[in-house]
Amino acid sequence: MNQEDLRTRLLIELEEVTRDARAIADGLSEEQLAWADGHAWSLGQVFEHLVLSIDGYVSRIRGRIFSPHAAHVVAETETDWEPSLMGWMIVKRLRAPRPLPAPRIWVPGPTPRPDVVNAFMQRQSTLTYLLRASSALFWNRVRTTSPVSAVVRLNLGDAFSILMVHAQRHIGQMERIRDRDTFPKELRLRN
Repeated sequence: MNQEDLRTRLLIELEEVTRDARAIADGLSEEQLAWADGHAWSLGQVFEHLVLSIDGYVSRIRGRIFSPHAAHVVAETETDWEPSLMGWMIVKRLRAPRPLPAPRIWVPGPTPRPDVVNAFMQRQSTLTYLLRASSALFWNRVRTTSPVSAVVRLNLGDAFSILMVHAQRHIGQMERIRDRDTFPKELRLRN
């Protein structure tokens, strides 16, 4: 796949995730963000989980993007991006409809941070910035490890793709939470 095409697609998808997250959270009270049905996460906990996972990846890739030794595209042949085997496997697993357990480091506590929706929106802005800042890099050769396991080696395109598919998966989860019959809709604030 052409790296620039992937980067453009990821920027569009990032904007869609941000828009969808705003639409989900718009007008919700703190009580609605904290509402949970049984053992499932609340909307606030899902936002917290997304913040934790984005922070885990950003802490690893920011230094790689701005390293003076980062591999820059120098030839036309370096514009193609290929997922690593591990990156491909993680994305495939995230796209599957089966529930997945969250890595322990990204399991949110019972109460998300104050203003968790705004914290998520700030992370989305950071990802947009990093996607744009990495445009001249050869993503196949900019390598990092997964924040979950140092054994898992990824390239920059893998990291961005994983973050996007992960966020899209959880946007769907948040829509299902909000659309439950038992969700406290009467607490919805007036716009």
